Amino acid sequence: MIQLQYQVNVQKPTVRICFKYSYDKDYRYFLNQIYSSFIFKIIVPQLIHLNISNLIISLYQMKCFLSKLQILGMVILTDHLKSQQFNSQNNQKGRIYNKLQKMSNKNNYFANDFQCNLFNRLTYKELKSDLSKFMHDINEYYSNKQDFYEAFQIYVLAREKLMGTKSINQEELTDLIQQLDNNEGMIKFYDFYRDQNFPPKPQALKNLLTHFQREKTKFQELLSPQNENKQTIIFVSAQETNFQQTENQQILSEIQLGPCCQELYNMVLNYDNDSMLDKAYKTIQLIDKTQLSLDQITRLSVIENSYEFMIKNLMELDSNGWTLDKSSHGISVSYKFPPKSSTVSLLMEAEVEADCAKLMSLITEVELFSEYVPFCNYATTIKLLSKTQKVCVSQLYFPVISNRETVFFGQGIDRLEENGTIVFLCKSIDQDQQFLDYYDLQLHKSKNVRLQLNYYIFQITPITKTKCKIKAVNNCDPQLSLVPTWLVALIARKFAFQLIEKIVKYTKNFEKYPWYKKTQENPEFYQWLQNKIDNYFAQQFNSK
Repeated sequence: MIQLQYQVNVQKPTVRICFKYSYDKDYRYFLNQIYSSFIFKIIVPQLIHLNISNLIISLYQMKCFLSKLQILGMVILTDHLKSQQFNSQNNQKGRIYNKLQKMSNKNNYFANDFQCNLFNRLTYKELKSDLSKFMHDINEYYSNKQDFYEAFQIYVLAREKLMGTKSINQEELTDLIQQLDNNEGMIKFYDFYRDQNFPPKPQALKNLLTHFQREKTKFQELLSPQNENKQTIIFVSAQETNFQQTENQQILSEIQLGPCCQELYNMVLNYDNDSMLDKAYKTIQLIDKTQLSLDQITRLSVIENSYEFMIKNLMELDSNGWTLDKSSHGISVSYKFPPKSSTVSLLMEAEVEADCAKLMSLITEVELFSEYVPFCNYATTIKLLSKTQKVCVSQLYFPVISNRETVFFGQGIDRLEENGTIVFLCKSIDQDQQFLDYYDLQLHKSKNVRLQLNYYIFQITPITKTKCKIKAVNNCDPQLSLVPTWLVALIARKFAFQLIEKIVKYTKNFEKYPWYKKTQENPEFYQWLQNKIDNYFAQQFNSK
């Protein structure tokens, strides 16, 4: 496995990176193997924008793709360059900035005294003709100059503009890009820029003085009288070899390696254990699963399924088609009938004057569901999967009809860094044999009818440390085939309003109710929750 790294330090946090590659069926797979110490999404083949001040990019599995991928270079243009005013014409950045401004006007590319109308054609032949003229003019203008920095900047902008051309097909665009990239002059401009800004070894800047000293020593030896002694030549050669070996060892010890597959896998588990499902999912996308065991791949699939289930059902919170049923004392309940279904979906919204951690305790303490969940006469945890994931069973009592029971998986998800929310996700799992097998769950037969909880999403948005907004959506099948849907919907709407009403009530005088005792019995967990909330508000304050 070969890893190439570039560490980039810039004054401003915006970094622009441009990759050049040969168009090949394998290039997308290869770029998917690019990862860094920061999680980001590869945008192929345009520019990547990352708001970080230190970026380490590791490219691995180069061995099998080295002949197919050519790194054109990294063009760093900070927002500082765009905003700074340049008064001196002798300032190189000022001159480049002025040229770039001119180039972006009317699709024209300028370089001092030459002008080339580029990419204002519609046909492939016209574009190819313009491109040839562009390369000829650039090469002619800069051929006698020693500094090709400006020429390379013009080349990069031309390539960007060409990539944005939409009047030709992909095959024609590929041909034009290759024509530009393989031009002898453009390669010369790139080589100059690469040698000046990105030496081939990551430690080159640090070892630059060593390199100069070695070259100076060689030069002095050439000037000194020659002995023509083979033993001296052999000695010098051996000395040079030893020096090179020492330098290589220094290089290996100083290179900061990017995370390997196993390290990324461990990162996923840590994120999942910390209830940060979004980060876990994004990290999974950077892993080459062919290097993992079957058990590890299965574990990642479980996490991916949870994320996809969450995203799919969170859309219901902002969906259309709801009918308002009741709005009172800051609590509103709406409903709708999903198409091709005999169920009813409920949307509940309210603002609660309470600490977020207190509100979360009502949802977390399953054994106390009977205290506030309408019709619930029993609830317990079957298996604790992690500190934020558990499998539970609850029993509901309804007049006239037999009791209903639901076996569900509950998960708490920290999305504070994503969109400032905390999400609780629930769904029935008694018919999900794959889930039961993975967690080695054996459910006993029940005399009760199993209610199917299709989804239950409870989203909390902290507003202040003592105020938060709740928004929940629920859809379930109570297995009442003989009861009219309108009657089921009526009962469900009353159920939903009472549920939110009791949540608001119990969080206002939290210390008087049994949830307060539960928080005292499990201080480590609730302190962990409180720290998350405190850190979120601290970050909000610092960002102002």
